[in-house]
Formats: sequence, structure tokens, C-alpha cells
Amino acid sequence: MFFKEIVGQQDIVQKLRNSFTNGRLGHATLLAGKEGHGCLPITLAMSRYIMCRERSEEDACGECPSCKKFDKLVHPDVHFIFPVVNKKGKDPVSDSYLVEWRKFLLATPYATSNDWIREIATENSKGTIYKDESDLINRKLSMKSFEGYHKIMIIWMAEKMNDVTANKILKILEEPPQNTYFFLIAAQPEQLLQTILSRTQIVNIPPIDVAEVANYLSANYQIDSAKATDLAFFAEGDLARSIELFDKVDELQQNIENFNKFIQLSKNEQTVEIWDFINTQLDRGMNSYIEFLSYITHNIRRNIIETVAPSDNKILSDSATSAVKLDINFQQARAIYKLLNDAIYHIERNVYPQLALFDVSLQLKKML
Repeated sequence: MFFKEIVGQQDIVQKLRNSFTNGRLGHATLLAGKEGHGCLPITLAMSRYIMCRERSEEDACGECPSCKKFDKLVHPDVHFIFPVVNKKGKDPVSDSYLVEWRKFLLATPYATSNDWIREIATENSKGTIYKDESDLINRKLSMKSFEGYHKIMIIWMAEKMNDVTANKILKILEEPPQNTYFFLIAAQPEQLLQTILSRTQIVNIPPIDVAEVANYLSANYQIDSAKATDLAFFAEGDLARSIELFDKVDELQQNIENFNKFIQLSKNEQTVEIWDFINTQLDRGMNSYIEFLSYITHNIRRNIIETVAPSDNKILSDSATSAVKLDINFQQARAIYKLLNDAIYHIERNVYPQLALFDVSLQLKKML
């Protein structure tokens, strides 16, 4: 991964690059943001840049021995820690999964932790960074650098560390080895120990600009710009989510049609028709209800944004815009947004989805 390959986030890239070249990059940096915002690709590009022996002001050279090793993610002074599963026949440490990890990361640098766990185990498995990992970190960092320069430790999904691991990592951060850079990546940094947060330079990675995501989708997935923009918008600048939605374009279009129907039935208090609609048109499994509610939250969010900061710039395609427009004020939008997110929360925790959605419909009538 090079800086030039990162989708958007050029302000973040510039700040990190300048920090390193000016000698102001701390020994521990925490990149905090959703997985699809590019935290891992930025870290990979930054690590390559640090290790490159012929770097320019803009990027790594791509030709030196260090860059050649990076092409295959086999640089001996760059170490990876990531969530794994504890399964028979393998020690629960990252080194046991390095072959799978390199293949996975080279193919999908914007993939999510769920994608990774599905790669090495079943979908319902839970990835964790186990306590044995911290002992290996100490051992690796105590060794002399193979190439005589820097060492880098990348901890992906750092919030997945169990308590023992986190406390051992804290001790390492308090007394870091010389010439070593730590990059911690967290989608939910609030789950990290406060003492770890206090010992890192925190870089918040915002959503990628919608136009940047749309351009990437158009170039790499051969879809027209209007559909690409719709996907980027509904994913809220999350590239990983946009790619996931690409496989559900038909479902997204169906949600647009269902949205108007659901709102109309709710406004008219057609309770029997609403119940039938929920159990026929929307019933494609629990995830389909969550997808539908998530779709509505995106539209409500758009209403909030346009109410607070109106813009003449058209974000969505004509078909999507005409389908999702709601005539509501800021207070209504905020209340509905909370209602929908609460429903998603309850369904994810096994509340009967049809009843949750029926309740949403009844509450919407009071709010609209």
C-alpha cells in the first residue's frame, strides 16, 4: 500500500507524513475510525514510507529492498498483531495466521474484522487478541532490527485485546524500545484502557468523502456514477460498507421503494396493512429488517444535515432523491433517528423484528 493508493483522506496522510519527516511522530499513534474509513491502509502506507530507504517527499519509492519486502508484507522489522480465534491445532496468536493474514490483507486492505474472522473461522466466531500475544511482542521488540533502522508494531483492532494483553501492552508503551513505532488501530477506541489512550497520539479518521468513494466504486466495480454515488452516500463514507452494498444493489433499490410505502402506511395508520407489509414485503430474515431500518436512518440523517446546513449540491441520483425526501423539521428528524437506532439495537439483541418494526410504524405516526 502506497499513499497514492489510499482513497481520500489526503489531509490525514499529509499530517502523518509531515510529522514523521519533521521528527514529531510519537512512538505510539492510535488511528481511530470505522474500518471502512481507511485506518489500516493509511497505517500500511505510513509503515512502508517509514521503512523506505529512498523515499521522496510524497511517497515510498517502491524499488528499494524494503519496499520489495513490503510488496509481500514480509518485512522482518514490521510486526502485525490482530484478532484470531482459539481453535484446535493452532496457537491463539497472530503468527499462527500470518500466511492467511498476508493473503487476506493484500487482496482486501479495506476489509473489516468480520471479513477476516470469516476467512479463518465460522461467521459466528469471535476474534480476540489473547494474552500470549503480549509475550511475543516483548520477544520481537527485544531483538535487534534486521535492517538496522526502525521497528514497527501494528496492532489492528486494538480494542479486541483482553485485559491481560492490554495491561502488558500498556507497560511496553510506558517504556518503549528505541527506534520503535507503534500503530494501534481501533474502530471503538472508547473500549481501550484510558491509560493506553493517554500514551498515544490519537488521530481520528473521518468518513471518506462521498465523491472519493463514488470514484473508487466507478473505477473498480464498473458501475455508473449515479449508482456509485448512491452507494457511497448510504454507506456514509465507509468504503468497506460501500463495497458490501455493491453486492446488494437490487436490495437497495427495493428499500427505496419500500421506504415510501412504509411511510405512507404509517402516516395513514393502516395497521392491518402495515402488519401485512412487514411480514411479506420486508420479511427476508433478521438482517433484512436491520438493512431496511438502516436505510431509513440514512435518509433521516440526510434530512438532519440539510436542515442544519442546507446545500444546493445534489448528493443522490434523481431516482434516489425523489424516493427518500421527507418533509420534516430538525426536532422530528432527531426523534425519528433515535427511534430507528433503538429498534436496530433491540433487533440485534434478538427482539422479535416484526414487532420492533411495527412499533416503529406506530411511533412514526405520532412524530410525522
